[in-house]
Formats: sequence, structure tokens, C-alpha cells
Amino acid sequence: MSVLIVTSVGDIDVDLHTEECPITTKNFLKLCKIKYYNGCLFHKVERDFLAQTGDPTGTGTGGHSVYKILHGDQDRFFDDEIRPDLRHSNAGTVAMAGGSQFYFTLRDGVDGLDGKH
Repeated sequence: MSVLIVTSVGDIDVDLHTEECPITTKNFLKLCKIKYYNGCLFHKVERDFLAQTGDPTGTGTGGHSVYKILHGDQDRFFDDEIRPDLRHSNAGTVAMAGGSQFYFTLRDGVDGLDGKH
């Protein structure tokens, strides 16, 4: 499954690992469906590293998972679905940073993020 993200500098086609990360991809897809990400800024961009978005406040400190929106504070967080076979080896890798925030890697070999997101 994939999602098309429309930005002011071009469109991004994101392939999702729905089988490997069902809870995380469900969160992302449901937030897309309710237009949660509309108008979100890329609040963190580090050259040759990553570009992060998904915080509607634009500060990098906000944003909620769909589970919190639906069920309240007790479901604010959900378990990471880290898989050893899903790595940050290629530019354009997408991963959740927590809640509603996600990032794109901007170069190959960002191995320092493996096992964390």
C-alpha cells in the first residue's frame, strides 16, 4: 500500500509496510484519512540526514496518535514495531518518530536510526 503526500516542493509517494508494522501504518493511514497532516510544516530538516513533519503545532513537540484521538490519554502511545529487516539503508526511507510525527531519510546509510524508529 502507498500514500501520496503533496508538499509545496513536490509530491512524495510513500510505500508502507502494512504487514510488518500494522499498528504503526494504521495510525499513519487513519491520520491521513482525517486530514491530520494537512498544513503541517517540515519542522526539522537536517541536510543529508532527515526531514521530519507530522506535528500540527510546527514546533516538533506536538502531535497525537490516532489512538489517543479515538480513545483518550490512556492510548496516547503505542508500542514500536521495530523490525530488524526494515533498515534506514536508503534515502527516502520513512519512519514514525512518535505519535503523529514521521520523517524521511535524506541519504543512504542512516544506520544510527536502525532499531530506534
